[in-house]
Amino acid sequence: ADRRAKAAWASQEAESRSREAQAARSDAELELRRAVASESEARQVLAAEATRGVRLRSLEDDRERIEARARETAEELETRERELEEAERAFHAAVDARREVEDERRRLSEEAAAHRAEMETLRRSLSSYERERARLEESLGQVRDRRATSERERDRLADDVERLDAETSPLSERRGELERERHALATTVDELEEALRLHEHRRDVLDARLKDIEETPGSRFLGSHGDRAIGLLGELVRSLEGWERALRAGLGPLADAVVYEDGALALADAPDGDGAILTIAGGGPVRLGLRGERPLLSIVDADASVRGLVATVLADIYLAEDLEEAADKHRRHPEVSFVTPDGVMLGAAVIHTAPNVDSRAAEIRRERNVVDHDIAGTRAQLKPKRERLETIAAELAELAERIETADAQITRAAERIARIESELVSVAKEDELLSQRLVGLDDAAAAWRDSLTAAEPVSHELPELPRTPEPPIQVRVAVETLRRDRSNLGSRLAEVRSELETLAAQDPDALRVAAEAAETARVAAERRLVDAERAQEEAIAAREAAAAAEREAALEETEANRMWREASTELERLREEYEDEDRARGELERRIRDAERLLTQGHRRDPLDAVAELTDEDTVEALERRAELVQRRLALLGRVNLLAGGEFEALQERFDFMTRELEDVRKARRDLLEVIQRIENEIAMTFEAAYLDVATEFERLIKDLFPGGEGRLIATEPGDLLNTGIEIEARPGRKRVRRISLLSGGERALVAMAFLFSIFKARPSPFYLMDEVEPALDDLNLHRFIKLVEGFARESQVIIVTHQKRTMEVAGMMYGVSMGKDGTSKVLAQTLEHPATQDELREGRPAASTDEASIEPSADGDYDDLETLVVPEPDAVG
Repeated sequence: ADRRAKAAWASQEAESRSREAQAARSDAELELRRAVASESEARQVLAAEATRGVRLRSLEDDRERIEARARETAEELETRERELEEAERAFHAAVDARREVEDERRRLSEEAAAHRAEMETLRRSLSSYERERARLEESLGQVRDRRATSERERDRLADDVERLDAETSPLSERRGELERERHALATTVDELEEALRLHEHRRDVLDARLKDIEETPGSRFLGSHGDRAIGLLGELVRSLEGWERALRAGLGPLADAVVYEDGALALADAPDGDGAILTIAGGGPVRLGLRGERPLLSIVDADASVRGLVATVLADIYLAEDLEEAADKHRRHPEVSFVTPDGVMLGAAVIHTAPNVDSRAAEIRRERNVVDHDIAGTRAQLKPKRERLETIAAELAELAERIETADAQITRAAERIARIESELVSVAKEDELLSQRLVGLDDAAAAWRDSLTAAEPVSHELPELPRTPEPPIQVRVAVETLRRDRSNLGSRLAEVRSELETLAAQDPDALRVAAEAAETARVAAERRLVDAERAQEEAIAAREAAAAAEREAALEETEANRMWREASTELERLREEYEDEDRARGELERRIRDAERLLTQGHRRDPLDAVAELTDEDTVEALERRAELVQRRLALLGRVNLLAGGEFEALQERFDFMTRELEDVRKARRDLLEVIQRIENEIAMTFEAAYLDVATEFERLIKDLFPGGEGRLIATEPGDLLNTGIEIEARPGRKRVRRISLLSGGERALVAMAFLFSIFKARPSPFYLMDEVEPALDDLNLHRFIKLVEGFARESQVIIVTHQKRTMEVAGMMYGVSMGKDGTSKVLAQTLEHPATQDELREGRPAASTDEASIEPSADGDYDDLETLVVPEPDAVG
């Protein structure tokens, strides 16, 4: 590697010297070319020196000739310019004269044409006047016909609206009655359904409790395998009346046995038994019993599928009237059993007793019968009320459909009336416009006739037009030619003079010295070029030698690298083998440690002793087979959960905690439901009181604002005040319309104010603020509104934003907000003076007269640019 690096360094130095030699040669060649050019130029100048005298004389002659020609050209140009000036003056005078004549002829022609056009226009206007008048009269007739037709249709639609409104009034009243009845029934139904839900919940609880009491291992097992088993043996066997307990004692635990018809199925289901007794239907014939004794089978009636099994189970059991008789018979026949009607069975070394019926189950059954009776009674009460609710709902749907149909017809009629009203307004405007146009046409026609009568014929004679003057083109061309010649002569004279000055300034001796210096520089440049070529050849040879040495060093380095890679590969292989053996050794040591720990901790044995006990037969294969056998036996034992007891205690504690938490949640839910019910009741009571007060005030205010009219507020859901809506009905005087949508804009605004002020009356406030509530009111309704506001102002402070002057007149204080030219708002205040009333004069109270500031009108004499706050002065300010 060092040899190759040295060879590379020598090659780089040789390459650098070669580039330097090449650059030196290039510089020498460039310098030689410059020296040769300088020498050639100096020799050319020196050769031209011989002809300098001849050239000077020639240039002197040219200069004199050009100067003489320039003087002649200047004189001729001056003469021609004077001629051109005179010709141009004469040409412009002729052009001005012709233009004046043309203007006069044009003016006369235009006057004549205008007069003719005016007369023709008047004649055409008069002729079109007749056609336009006929068309306008026809259009006016059509407009008046449309107006009459629209008025008739409007009257017809108004009659239809009144008729439909009269038809819907009893329907609305009937719907209100049905809604109230439906609400009352819905409340009753909700109460009955809630009671039914409580009864059903109570029944479910009782069923669950009864199931918990009566559930046995057999019934539990039958519930999950009922499709494979026949049933419980106790349910498939019946006895005569009075011997039920004797049968239960005879069956004993087998009364809860699950009967299978197929023994294979019973065997397959046995692992899931969980304490249940599984039996197989079958059994052979019963052997003959004791003579003179009555067997238990004589009072038993069993299902056909289990008769053999019952015969086998109840064999050797006989009846006894009482316990003494049973004991006496058993002493005489100890190989059989005797049972009494009370359910006591004496057998060989065993006395069976029939279980008593659980009193809790009987009590639960009695309670469940009571609950079933309550459920039946509640359902009997619910059925007619639900049927009535359905009937009411159907009738309400029919009424709603009829009302909606009538409302839709009324709405369509109202919309059509509104369109007709707008059409009538436009038709009236069109009628007025056409009438005005007719009057205007008649006036214009009279003026046109007067103009035609007063017009006189006009005749104009046109003056003769002079001949078109010709411009002095030839003189202009001659002057321009002389000017170009003078310019060219001046340029040529400047060039000759410059060349004369250059030739006069040249020195022959200096030219020869410059030529000799250029030759000397050329010779020196040739020598430097030869030296540079020699140095370049030497550098090239050195570079080739260094490159050959570098190639040899590279080959040697390549061979060394190949040998190093082979050695590295072998070293890596040996290292991997060592690591594999080391891992295997570590794994063996780990397994040995694990085995020793297992023997020490798990089997309480010393590893050395265990190894010493091994014989020649204890090979690895034999030990592995023994380990597999032990593993299979452990698997057959199943998993043993040693922590089951602790887990059960933790789960029991968690269950108890969750039970308490659930009870707390249920209690909190009951409390919350009670609070919600109280709040809803309070809200309903408060809303009902406010609704009744507002409805009363609304009816009174409607009568004040619409003399002879009436209005009312209707709750859409009177039985459900928490979800009800409010409908407003108003009938102005002399009208049958009640729907607000059919009222005019001013009437709707007045109804809205009546509703708003009825709220104010029902729930008063210390002050009221209203923003432009009266623009839609006419003079009469505005007067009623002002009277209403004055009544409120006696008890409270009323602030109104308005542009109405009549509203401003009743104010005790006015504030105006106006924007000045500088863009800032200005607030103005004015205390208004009102004439003292008779009551004030009697009480000796003076009228308000203090002016805080003056409000000046705007430029157009109005106050429309002011946003005015009108504050009526109350007698008592809240």
